[in-house]
Amino acid sequence: MRGLVALGLVIGLAALGGALRWYTTRSPPSTPAPRIVGRVVESRQPIAGARVRLKGTADFALTDEQGRFELIGSPREGATLTAAKDGYLIAGVPVSHNRLEVQLTALPARDHTDYQWVDPRPSDASAGACGNCHQAIYNEWQTSGHARSAVNRRFQNLLDGSNERGESGHGWGLADEYPEGVAVCWSCHAPSFELSAATAGPRHVEGVAAAGVHCDFCHKIRATNLEQVGLTHGRFAYDLLRPAEGQLFFGPLDDVDRNEDAYSALQSESRFCAACHEGTLFGVHVYTTYSEWLASPAGREGRQCQQCHMRPSGKLANIAPGSGGLDRNPQTLASHTFLPGGREAMLRQALRISFSAQRQNEEVTASVRLETHDIGHRLPTGFIDRQLLLVVEPLDAQGKACDTLSGARLPDAAGERLLGKAGRLFAKLLTDAEGNAPAPFWRAGVSVADSRLTPGEPEETAFAFPSETVTVRVRVIYRPFWQTVADSKEWPENDTVIYDTSFSV
Repeated sequence: MRGLVALGLVIGLAALGGALRWYTTRSPPSTPAPRIVGRVVESRQPIAGARVRLKGTADFALTDEQGRFELIGSPREGATLTAAKDGYLIAGVPVSHNRLEVQLTALPARDHTDYQWVDPRPSDASAGACGNCHQAIYNEWQTSGHARSAVNRRFQNLLDGSNERGESGHGWGLADEYPEGVAVCWSCHAPSFELSAATAGPRHVEGVAAAGVHCDFCHKIRATNLEQVGLTHGRFAYDLLRPAEGQLFFGPLDDVDRNEDAYSALQSESRFCAACHEGTLFGVHVYTTYSEWLASPAGREGRQCQQCHMRPSGKLANIAPGSGGLDRNPQTLASHTFLPGGREAMLRQALRISFSAQRQNEEVTASVRLETHDIGHRLPTGFIDRQLLLVVEPLDAQGKACDTLSGARLPDAAGERLLGKAGRLFAKLLTDAEGNAPAPFWRAGVSVADSRLTPGEPEETAFAFPSETVTVRVRVIYRPFWQTVADSKEWPENDTVIYDTSFSV
């Protein structure tokens, strides 16, 4: 009997062993994922915190204190491994085996002021022109305010007191009252303008400087002087690094290993924009966008200016096709239009409006609520004279205007056409020492009343209209300049209607 039990046990174990062998042969242990390991060094000294990736791929690793890195993945044939860190040129080595060493070269210490700026405009005569290789980006930039910042007719009219036709003696003119202030304007509007020529006159800009805020200038910026932001302006607030010979470009891509490129995280951060979008001039806080962003929910969340104003279009997949550029995920390549869809579309997107009304005691009471939507600054922002005007018009059954019984009315600054109409002005209104408003920011003794929309703070305005009101028309108008200024300059267009809807009561 014991023999039978023992025999049965042996047979059972043998059967179990067979089952285990069957399972093992069909599900072998997983093999380790391919790895690439190595070091990043400068003259045999390890570099910590360098960004290492297979060129053109999404994942990257940071080197440790010994300069070591490890990347998981199997490189494609002919792949290049790149390494980048602030203060060094981006370097690359071919992936010939799984243990690699990347040698970085430190950037030069001196900025060469005799450097000749590269013209962005495509040209057969200039092989290095930005638009030759980066045609799609050049086309985007060309539609932007940056490309027109030096030659914008209205900017020039405000500088020299001229009108649309260039005739002098028409309204405000900075050069007439403060000629020494013209160079401050050029520091942002034409940052590559020769400083020695900046006081020669507001129209004496030519060559590459006439391209305004152009490619080569932005990609020569190494750092921003945040200690003096708002007090030091434009090119004076930037730490530039121009080479003695050859080329050097700072950019947001960390795998461009042409031996003339340096990775710059700054180019994807709001502080990159601060030197020109924050400024106190003649004692007046004229440009406040950067400080508005710092105080906004977007700023506190770490959402950068570029995430809205350089949002990828999804159409660009290669920044230099046919000239060594790589095909990349279109969602990783920034747009250079800066106002995606145009200014009007961005203003509409940034504003939310609601209306309510009811009949009470032989009158119509109405309320209009305005609030910003998904923006990181006040509305409007930028140049100090920009405005939003809420215009509310009660109409009877025949479409004729009714009186306004109570509620806010538009002030003198709204211009004769809208003066006294029901509505609100959202702007920074400057008053000079003699009580004139609006006043230019360079006038002595200016006081500022700021009523612009603030992110997270809705503005609701109540009105009362007579009982015959059956329809209320609500408009929001954007103006880049005060209407009195536009009239004196004879500018043909100053109003952009971004909202126009009639509500039945």
